[in-house]
Amino acid sequence: MKHLRYAAFSVSVVIACSGGLFAETFDPLDKFKTNVADGLVKPFAADLGGIIGGADFSSGRTIGFPGFDVGAVGMVQTKPGKDNLILRNANVKGFGLGLLQASVALPFLDTDISVRGVSYSGFTLAGGGLRHSILRSGPFTKFIPDVSAAVFFDTVNYKYFTARHLSADLSASFDLPLIKPFIGAGYDRTRVAIKGVSAALDGMDAIASKPRYSAGARIVPFPFLYVFGAYTVLHGRNGFNFGAGARF
Repeated sequence: MKHLRYAAFSVSVVIACSGGLFAETFDPLDKFKTNVADGLVKPFAADLGGIIGGADFSSGRTIGFPGFDVGAVGMVQTKPGKDNLILRNANVKGFGLGLLQASVALPFLDTDISVRGVSYSGFTLAGGGLRHSILRSGPFTKFIPDVSAAVFFDTVNYKYFTARHLSADLSASFDLPLIKPFIGAGYDRTRVAIKGVSAALDGMDAIASKPRYSAGARIVPFPFLYVFGAYTVLHGRNGFNFGAGARF
């Protein structure tokens, strides 16, 4: 019970922090209606897809049946892409997104199934995915990296747009006793469609496909509890991922 209390506290801290980031990020989208224009949707889609995809992994190790994992993750991009004038013209600087997520291991398949989402100030995201173990270390083979591949699909609904996000990832980590370093690469494909703006622009859509790279570490201060942080490159822009959770 003590460890569960530690886990609940850490997750609540991340939720509070990521909720604040979320508010700062998407409240300026009230200006989306003013700033959106033909040719500006694709750069916006690229930035949106990058921060969603940043939640995809914090380890290369699958959970292992009959385990489960529950936690929260926050993603931050330090500034909008140079062509993302929808956010730049709204004077948005750093921006981010926070999500709650849960995963459970499937029997016999070396595969986890995950769900994630958030709903805040009219912005709603719901999604999920699968993570499959390619290589998994054991008690006597800690020198072998854990490697996994994953795919995720997410839907977004906001008053001025909808979005569909598809990502694929490859990640690797070492299952060391306290600090578990990880690296990974992902590819995000995001489609944004305009609605509720004007008769001329409603129905306009754009698709952006961009890579993403991360390097970071998990820290396990107590059994079942972890926190993590990572530096992420989002199509040439700096970003950071962080989170906490409980894994059993």
